[in-house]
Parts: sequence; structure tokens; C-alpha cells
Amino acid sequence: YGKISRSRGSVIQFVHKHMGLVPGWGGAARLVRIVGSQKALKLLGGALKVDPELGLDIGLADEVLEADQGAPTALQQAENWLSRYTKGPVPVIHAVKKVVLAGRELPLSEALRTEKEVFGTLWGAPANLQALASKSKHK
Repeated sequence: YGKISRSRGSVIQFVHKHMGLVPGWGGAARLVRIVGSQKALKLLGGALKVDPELGLDIGLADEVLEADQGAPTALQQAENWLSRYTKGPVPVIHAVKKVVLAGRELPLSEALRTEKEVFGTLWGAPANLQALASKSKHK
């Protein structure tokens, strides 16, 4: 459900064509949603190697993590970067994913209904009450 960051010097490549295949578990459909059909056709049909700069340019990557001496390992950097999206009350993180997915994949009327229903499950729930009590709304 998202894009991934990667270190400089790395590449992403859809090698399915060289194997006489196409993605079989939704990779092509998801790629089209992320980068558009024209770019997906180039990536899949040409088995192009996507370096970090191209990945950023076409929306396949969100950020490039630099590997410096004295800096955390690439894995630690990726975990630190991801933590801003994954830390917090689990029900809220799940709800965010659900409403974004609904907004992306459902007709607007259904996405709006889903958002309203999900909001209702969080209003007055422990995470909401704790945030209200600590006045952390704008932190």
C-alpha cells in the first residue's frame, strides 16, 4: 500500500519479461495506479532499471536515503523514515490506511461512506480521548 524508499546505487527492475512472464499477484495493476499506464508499460515492457533519481521522478519512490559513514545502516535509516508513518495507535494507523485505500479504489460515494464509518469507530475511542486529554492535536 505505498511506495518504498531506497539507498543510492540501488535499482528497481521488473524482470518478468525476461522470464517470459508478467506480474501475477497484482504488481502490474498497482504499478499502473502508482506511475500511470504509459510509464508502467515502459517499466514492464522494457524491463527498465529504475535508479533512485528516476524512481523519485516517476513517483515510484518517496525519498532516497543517503548512506554516510557514521550514519545508521540503510535498514535503520529506512526504519527511522518509516516510523513517522507507522508509530502511533494501531487502530488509527489501520484507519488511515483504510480510508486512503477506499479513496483510491472505491467510487467517491462509497469512499465517503467508508470514511464516515471509520471516523465513527475512532471518535471517543481510547486514542481520541488520550489525544484530547493531552491536547496533542497540533503537535
